[in-house]
Amino acid sequence: MKRLLPLTLALGLALAQGTLTLYTSEILADVNALVEAFRARNPGVQVQVFRSGTGEVVAKLRAELEAGNPQPDLLWFANEDFLKELAAKGLLRRVPPTVPGYPVQYAQGGGLYYEVRLLYNVLAVNTQRVREAPSAWRDLLKPAYRGLLAMPDPNFSGAALATVGTLSERLGFDFFARLKDLGMRIEQSNPVLQQKLARGEYGLAITTDFGVRQEAAKGAPLAVVYPRDGAILVPTPVAVTSWSKHPELAVRFLNFLLSPEAQRIFAERGYYPVMPGAPKPQGAPERVVGTRARFADGQTLDRFNNLFGLRR
Repeated sequence: MKRLLPLTLALGLALAQGTLTLYTSEILADVNALVEAFRARNPGVQVQVFRSGTGEVVAKLRAELEAGNPQPDLLWFANEDFLKELAAKGLLRRVPPTVPGYPVQYAQGGGLYYEVRLLYNVLAVNTQRVREAPSAWRDLLKPAYRGLLAMPDPNFSGAALATVGTLSERLGFDFFARLKDLGMRIEQSNPVLQQKLARGEYGLAITTDFGVRQEAAKGAPLAVVYPRDGAILVPTPVAVTSWSKHPELAVRFLNFLLSPEAQRIFAERGYYPVMPGAPKPQGAPERVVGTRARFADGQTLDRFNNLFGLRR
């Protein structure tokens, strides 16, 4: 028994140390805040982060898989279809839900990937440029909004890819053709778009709710409108890869994201927490009428690119 004690202690220390690699499309400052909080609880663990738009993150991982040398222990981005593709190939580790109170409907496939907070695509308004805000998606077709609207590039932003897919299915692709006729512009990413909206370069934007709240907290004259016909709930799940060299640590990081501390950090940064009872973001409505996103397929994305002169 005495001989086993040093071995058990050594194994425990080994599990408490190591380096995790996270590939993500999430806002880097938000990810860093969560990583710092996680490392404070796990001082022997390092977390390396590769961050870019969803399209670039997926392209990087595809290239690594083709080369037979995938790197990330954890994936966190807005492309559920790609995660389903990985799951079908047995490349995601199933982590059964064990966190008390976690809504199991957000653990897809019995724990192949997890929502850790909720993100909505909404209408954002610069209140100094637009006096009467739209209240539904179709309202964007009003002539009064000509030349005022922009959205992110769906080739770069997974959330924008969800916008194109969801609204094309619900309102028809002609909806985007009419927005194009009204002068809708395309920016690369949600953060770039939100900053330009805050400066008044645009009056309206189709964008993510949390980012608008972050800009408003800095003093920007912005308001979030959750369309009465349903804000778009964008899946942005976290998954543990099957090839991870540190699966125990990866699961620990995933569970940390569902902890009260991490859920509070999400709320402070403008996100709706996923855990019941966690605080809501300041100024956000208690409830949101939402509809689950449908990501645009390749054919729809090609049509969008041709319409707006974009390149994949």
